Amino acid sequence: MTRKGWLIWSIGVSAYILAVMQRTTFGIASLDAAARFAITPGALSAFVFVQVAVYIAAQIPAGLAVDRFGSRAMLVVSGTLLAAGQLLLAVAPNLALAVLARVLVGLGDAVVFVAVLALVPRWFPAPRVPLVTQVTTILCQLGQVLSALPFAALLRDAGWTPAFGVAGVASALVAVVVFTVVRDAPV
Repeated sequence: MTRKGWLIWSIGVSAYILAVMQRTTFGIASLDAAARFAITPGALSAFVFVQVAVYIAAQIPAGLAVDRFGSRAMLVVSGTLLAAGQLLLAVAPNLALAVLARVLVGLGDAVVFVAVLALVPRWFPAPRVPLVTQVTTILCQLGQVLSALPFAALLRDAGWTPAFGVAGVASALVAVVVFTVVRDAPV
């Protein structure tokens, strides 16, 4: 258990927390979305269905990609997809682009969990892996708190485009930090 391992783990957890936030922001903004895209509650539920369906469908390919390309590369891909999805949603002028934005969020979200958990056994001794894995899954639920509190406040105070724009930029910044700092395993 090295300081470098803890640093890499904490960056991975940050990426995962943001992914959970990105996953849940649309639910926080559902009333705004209904007004923005002039859609019914039934159409709003299609957003959730599409995002979850993409997330589920991408699980096996995401795991294979992490095995092939490594956690670092896939965390960068995840952050980039999440950022692109949120930034597209920030400016989407119509329902079709908004749905595409949520597809991108679903894809980015599908990759992050597998990529973060793949880092744990590489950076921590075997007896610590179960504990660190559990702490990871618990901490990452802070993303829901981020969407329910600061994101919701930003949405209320600044509006749709700034709120989703800031969310997208946050994932882009984490992707840059991952690229700069994270390594798949100790050398």
